[in-house]
Amino acid sequence: MGDEIFSVYLTPADYSKLAYAKLDLPASPWKLLDAMDKVRLPEGDSLYLEITDYRDFEVLRSSLVCSATNLLELNDLAERLSRLNEVQRIAFEGLVRVDFQKQESITLKRLRDLAESVDCCHVVESVVSDGQLGRFYAENGFVPEVEGMSDAAFELLDFEKVGKMARMGECGVYVPSGISGLGGYVVQHSDLKSAPEITLNQPVEPAYTIHLRLTAHHDNLPFAGTDVVDLKLPAEDNALEMAVRCLGYVDWGAVECTCMDCKVPQLAEHITNAVPFETIERLGDVLAQMSAAALPAYKALMTATHCQNIVDALDLAEQLDEYILSPSIASPEDAAAEELAFILPEKAAKMIRPHINLHTYGQAILASRNNIQTEYGLLERRDGQSIQTIGQQKQEPQLGGMELG
Repeated sequence: MGDEIFSVYLTPADYSKLAYAKLDLPASPWKLLDAMDKVRLPEGDSLYLEITDYRDFEVLRSSLVCSATNLLELNDLAERLSRLNEVQRIAFEGLVRVDFQKQESITLKRLRDLAESVDCCHVVESVVSDGQLGRFYAENGFVPEVEGMSDAAFELLDFEKVGKMARMGECGVYVPSGISGLGGYVVQHSDLKSAPEITLNQPVEPAYTIHLRLTAHHDNLPFAGTDVVDLKLPAEDNALEMAVRCLGYVDWGAVECTCMDCKVPQLAEHITNAVPFETIERLGDVLAQMSAAALPAYKALMTATHCQNIVDALDLAEQLDEYILSPSIASPEDAAAEELAFILPEKAAKMIRPHINLHTYGQAILASRNNIQTEYGLLERRDGQSIQTIGQQKQEPQLGGMELG
């Protein structure tokens, strides 16, 4: 993924639960799916999406506040914008401003089309006023009438008038400095392009569990350079061998490894070249065998135990059957409401709820049962014991005999 473009807040539209997710876009396929696991969208409900940070694209705030309801479309727009260089960003904002001048609503599809069409524009960097545009055109041969004019006479020209005539004739716009670097003048020179339609409403699982970017630095060779290969796990042995050969190596020892995406996103930052490749490969296989139903519980277990190590993650995968995840419990309030519904008749539970601090009551219930609230739901051990962090597990005293003197 490229630079972060938007930050979004996601939650079920009915607000009946405190389940939500915060996500930076563009997001990889597994990060999108992870966000949906956190939101736990009830069947038949729609997704509420709010953009909380526009970063360098504040110009889109009025356009996206009502139209950005399709997460996949918004993610596609963010991905396109993340690939733009500074000049192309000026071109994009210029195209958006042209549409603003037409006083028409700009759909998300239209914005994706504009991002696809940045090469259909001329951009004059740092030119942000009619006076600057007029001088630029006059100095660069776009105004034939000034050819052969003396320097003194040239400086007497009304550059602002020249620039205004050019801008209005070309239907150009200025992009102010600050938002897109130095800003500039944008004029469209060819027909706009169309971005492909996005027909899906929900993210789909990719065909990999781990997406790696492998890098080899050959600084000691006559033609020094860097080779990069993308590898998706699980992979056949011949694909692994081909990846190493493409990097110019015979084994994985010197390969730099960066995780671009992972079925368990919180593990991505821990998948590096400091981890033996065989361990990473094993993790890819384990995640491939993990069902969609078990995945949220595994991610909740990663969170609850503060797992930050691939070897520990593999160990926890073998212990997953010892835990129970209740996705319907999104907060201590939910736990309290469920307890009241269990111990009281429906009418009595409904009557007493307004008079109870559900949050405090729910926290007490969680503590008494050794439960942990996670972004994916309520996690508990089947045996009722407390859930220990990885650090606590490793610090447990080893019980043994004691010799008395």
